[in-house]
Amino acid sequence: MHKPPLTDASRRQALCWALAAPWWMAGAVAQPARGPAPASAATAEPPLPNSKAHKYPFGPIKPPRPMPALALTTHTGAKTTLAALTRGKLTALQLMFTGCSAVCPIQGAIFAAAQRKLAKSMPQVQWLSLSIDPLGDDPKALAAWLQRHGAQPGWTAAVPGLKDAETLFDMIGRRSQDFAGDIDRHTAQVFIADRQARLVYSTADMPSPEVLEEVLREIDPLKL
Repeated sequence: MHKPPLTDASRRQALCWALAAPWWMAGAVAQPARGPAPASAATAEPPLPNSKAHKYPFGPIKPPRPMPALALTTHTGAKTTLAALTRGKLTALQLMFTGCSAVCPIQGAIFAAAQRKLAKSMPQVQWLSLSIDPLGDDPKALAAWLQRHGAQPGWTAAVPGLKDAETLFDMIGRRSQDFAGDIDRHTAQVFIADRQARLVYSTADMPSPEVLEEVLREIDPLKL
Protein backbone atom coordinates (compact mmCIF):
# COMPACT_ATOMS: atom_id res chain seq x y z
CA MET A 1 0.00 0.00 0.00
CA HIS A 2 1.39 3.40 -1.04
CA LYS A 3 1.97 5.79 1.87
CA PRO A 4 1.39 9.51 1.20
CA PRO A 5 4.44 11.77 1.76
CA LEU A 6 4.76 13.57 5.09
CA THR A 7 3.44 17.10 5.12
CA ASP A 8 5.09 20.03 6.92
CA ALA A 9 2.33 19.82 9.53
CA SER A 10 2.95 16.14 10.24
CA ARG A 11 6.71 16.71 10.46
CA ARG A 12 6.12 19.58 12.87
CA GLN A 13 3.81 17.47 15.04
CA ALA A 14 6.31 14.60 15.19
CA LEU A 15 9.13 16.98 16.08
CA CYS A 16 7.14 18.64 18.86
CA TRP A 17 6.15 15.27 20.32
CA ALA A 18 9.79 14.27 20.61
CA LEU A 19 11.02 17.59 21.96
CA ALA A 20 8.24 17.91 24.50
CA ALA A 21 10.03 15.68 27.02
CA PRO A 22 12.75 17.19 29.21
CA TRP A 23 15.35 16.09 26.67
CA TRP A 24 18.55 16.56 28.65
CA MET A 25 17.10 14.94 31.77
CA ALA A 26 16.33 11.37 30.72
CA GLY A 27 17.36 9.21 33.63
CA ALA A 28 18.98 12.11 35.49
CA VAL A 29 16.40 13.01 38.08
CA ALA A 30 16.01 11.02 41.27
CA GLN A 31 12.93 10.95 43.45
CA PRO A 32 13.46 12.28 46.98
CA ALA A 33 14.87 9.61 49.25
CA ARG A 34 12.41 7.73 51.41
CA GLY A 35 13.15 5.89 54.62
CA PRO A 36 12.79 2.11 54.95
CA ALA A 37 9.27 0.83 55.38
CA PRO A 38 8.30 -0.58 58.79
CA ALA A 39 8.59 -4.32 59.13
CA SER A 40 4.80 -4.64 59.33
CA ALA A 41 4.24 -2.72 56.12
CA ALA A 42 3.11 -4.43 52.97
CA THR A 43 5.79 -5.40 50.47
CA ALA A 44 4.54 -2.96 47.82
CA GLU A 45 4.88 0.68 48.85
CA PRO A 46 1.92 2.97 48.31
CA PRO A 47 2.40 5.67 45.64
CA LEU A 48 3.69 9.08 46.61
CA PRO A 49 0.97 11.72 47.05
CA ASN A 50 -0.26 12.99 43.69
CA SER A 51 2.29 10.81 41.90
CA LYS A 52 -0.24 9.96 39.20
CA ALA A 53 -0.46 13.63 38.29
CA HIS A 54 3.21 13.84 37.28
CA LYS A 55 4.52 12.24 34.11
CA TYR A 56 8.16 12.94 34.91
CA PRO A 57 10.11 12.58 38.18
CA PHE A 58 10.99 15.71 40.12
CA GLY A 59 13.35 16.83 42.86
CA PRO A 60 17.15 17.27 43.11
CA ILE A 61 19.17 16.11 40.09
CA LYS A 62 22.08 14.03 41.36
CA PRO A 63 24.71 14.32 40.13
CA PRO A 64 24.15 17.74 38.57
CA ARG A 65 24.01 17.52 34.78
CA PRO A 66 25.94 20.05 32.66
CA MET A 67 23.91 21.97 30.11
CA PRO A 68 24.62 20.96 26.52
CA ALA A 69 26.21 23.39 24.06
CA LEU A 70 22.92 23.52 22.14
CA ALA A 71 22.71 26.32 19.56
CA LEU A 72 19.86 28.75 20.28
CA THR A 73 18.33 31.90 18.80
CA THR A 74 16.84 34.28 21.37
CA HIS A 75 13.80 36.52 21.05
CA THR A 76 16.14 39.39 20.14
CA GLY A 77 17.66 37.42 17.27
CA ALA A 78 20.95 36.84 19.13
CA LYS A 79 22.80 33.56 18.53
CA THR A 80 24.09 31.69 21.57
CA THR A 81 24.15 28.25 23.18
CA LEU A 82 22.23 26.87 26.11
CA ALA A 83 25.46 26.38 28.06
CA ALA A 84 26.65 29.94 27.41
CA LEU A 85 23.24 31.43 28.17
CA THR A 86 23.05 29.78 31.58
CA ARG A 87 26.68 29.95 32.71
CA GLY A 88 27.20 32.39 35.60
CA LYS A 89 23.47 32.79 36.20
CA LEU A 90 20.92 31.12 38.41
CA THR A 91 18.34 30.08 35.82
CA ALA A 92 14.73 28.92 35.98
CA LEU A 93 13.88 27.21 32.70
CA GLN A 94 10.56 26.09 31.23
CA LEU A 95 9.67 24.35 27.97
CA MET A 96 6.97 25.97 25.82
CA PHE A 97 6.00 27.02 22.32
CA THR A 98 4.09 30.09 21.22
CA GLY A 99 1.32 28.14 19.48
CA CYS A 100 0.51 26.18 22.63
CA SER A 101 -3.02 26.75 23.86
CA ALA A 102 -3.12 24.47 26.89
CA VAL A 103 -0.39 24.69 29.53
CA CYS A 104 1.90 27.36 28.04
CA PRO A 105 -0.30 30.36 28.90
CA ILE A 106 -0.36 29.15 32.50
CA GLN A 107 3.40 28.61 32.44
CA GLY A 108 3.86 32.17 31.20
CA ALA A 109 1.64 33.50 33.98
CA ILE A 110 3.64 31.53 36.58
CA PHE A 111 6.94 32.97 35.37
CA ALA A 112 5.48 36.48 35.22
CA ALA A 113 4.22 36.25 38.81
CA ALA A 114 7.48 34.71 40.06
CA GLN A 115 9.60 37.33 38.30
CA ARG A 116 7.59 40.15 39.88
CA LYS A 117 7.72 38.49 43.29
CA LEU A 118 11.52 38.08 43.23
CA ALA A 119 12.45 41.24 41.30
CA LYS A 120 13.95 42.98 44.34
CA SER A 121 15.06 40.13 46.57
CA MET A 122 16.57 37.85 43.88
CA PRO A 123 17.36 39.94 40.80
CA GLN A 124 20.12 37.47 39.88
CA VAL A 125 17.56 34.93 38.65
CA GLN A 126 17.37 34.46 34.89
CA TRP A 127 14.02 33.31 33.51
CA LEU A 128 14.31 31.23 30.35
CA SER A 129 11.40 30.06 28.20
CA LEU A 130 12.75 27.51 25.72
CA SER A 131 10.60 26.72 22.68
CA ILE A 132 10.20 23.11 21.58
CA ASP A 133 8.89 24.17 18.15
CA PRO A 134 11.78 25.19 15.87
CA LEU A 135 9.47 24.94 12.86
CA GLY A 136 6.91 27.36 14.19
CA ASP A 137 8.76 29.78 16.47
CA ASP A 138 11.12 32.59 15.48
CA PRO A 139 12.43 35.68 17.33
CA LYS A 140 9.34 37.72 16.40
CA ALA A 141 6.94 35.09 17.75
CA LEU A 142 9.01 34.62 20.91
CA ALA A 143 9.19 38.39 21.56
CA ALA A 144 5.42 38.68 21.14
CA TRP A 145 4.89 35.80 23.58
CA LEU A 146 7.08 37.49 26.20
CA GLN A 147 5.29 40.80 25.72
CA ARG A 148 1.93 39.10 26.06
CA HIS A 149 2.97 37.80 29.47
CA GLY A 150 4.45 41.07 30.69
CA ALA A 151 8.05 39.88 30.76
CA GLN A 152 10.57 42.20 32.39
CA PRO A 153 14.34 42.42 31.69
CA GLY A 154 15.95 39.16 32.77
CA TRP A 155 13.37 36.95 31.05
CA THR A 156 14.59 35.43 27.78
CA ALA A 157 12.88 33.21 25.24
CA ALA A 158 14.89 31.11 22.80
CA VAL A 159 14.49 28.33 20.25
CA PRO A 160 16.92 25.71 18.90
CA GLY A 161 17.50 25.29 15.18
CA LEU A 162 15.75 22.62 13.16
CA LYS A 163 19.13 21.11 12.25
CA ASP A 164 19.61 20.27 15.93
CA ALA A 165 16.48 18.13 16.10
CA GLU A 166 18.27 14.80 15.68
CA THR A 167 20.83 15.85 18.29
CA LEU A 168 17.99 16.50 20.70
CA PHE A 169 16.47 13.10 19.88
CA ASP A 170 19.81 11.44 20.62
CA MET A 171 20.16 13.34 23.89
CA ILE A 172 16.87 12.03 25.24
CA GLY A 173 17.30 8.59 23.68
CA ARG A 174 13.81 8.67 22.20
CA ARG A 175 11.87 9.18 18.98
CA SER A 176 8.57 10.78 18.08
CA GLN A 177 6.60 7.54 18.45
CA ASP A 178 7.34 7.67 22.18
CA PHE A 179 5.08 10.71 22.50
CA ALA A 180 1.59 10.08 21.21
CA GLY A 181 -1.33 12.45 21.69
CA ASP A 182 -1.84 16.19 21.91
CA ILE A 183 1.45 18.10 21.57
CA ASP A 184 0.06 20.75 23.93
CA ARG A 185 0.48 18.23 26.74
CA HIS A 186 4.21 18.66 27.18
CA THR A 187 5.89 18.81 30.56
CA ALA A 188 5.02 21.87 32.65
CA GLN A 189 7.93 21.43 35.03
CA VAL A 190 10.47 24.15 35.79
CA PHE A 191 14.15 23.16 35.68
CA ILE A 192 16.74 25.00 37.77
CA ALA A 193 20.33 25.48 36.60
CA ASP A 194 23.04 26.74 38.93
CA ARG A 195 25.75 29.28 38.13
CA GLN A 196 27.98 26.52 36.75
CA ALA A 197 25.39 25.86 34.01
CA ARG A 198 24.36 22.55 35.56
CA LEU A 199 20.84 21.27 36.00
CA VAL A 200 20.38 20.75 39.73
CA TYR A 201 16.62 20.58 40.30
CA SER A 202 13.31 19.94 38.57
CA THR A 203 9.96 20.89 40.04
CA ALA A 204 6.65 19.11 39.71
CA ASP A 205 4.28 20.32 37.01
CA MET A 206 2.94 23.87 37.35
CA PRO A 207 4.90 25.00 40.43
CA SER A 208 3.54 28.06 42.19
CA PRO A 209 5.64 31.24 42.44
CA GLU A 210 6.05 30.48 46.14
CA VAL A 211 7.51 27.05 45.40
CA LEU A 212 9.90 28.53 42.86
CA GLU A 213 11.04 31.13 45.38
CA GLU A 214 11.69 28.45 48.01
CA VAL A 215 13.69 26.27 45.61
CA LEU A 216 15.70 29.15 44.17
CA ARG A 217 16.61 30.48 47.62
CA GLU A 218 17.76 27.05 48.73
CA ILE A 219 19.93 26.57 45.65
CA ASP A 220 21.39 30.08 45.52
CA PRO A 221 20.89 32.20 48.67
CA LEU A 222 23.10 35.06 47.38
CA LYS A 223 21.40 38.42 46.91
CA LEU A 224 23.26 40.15 44.11
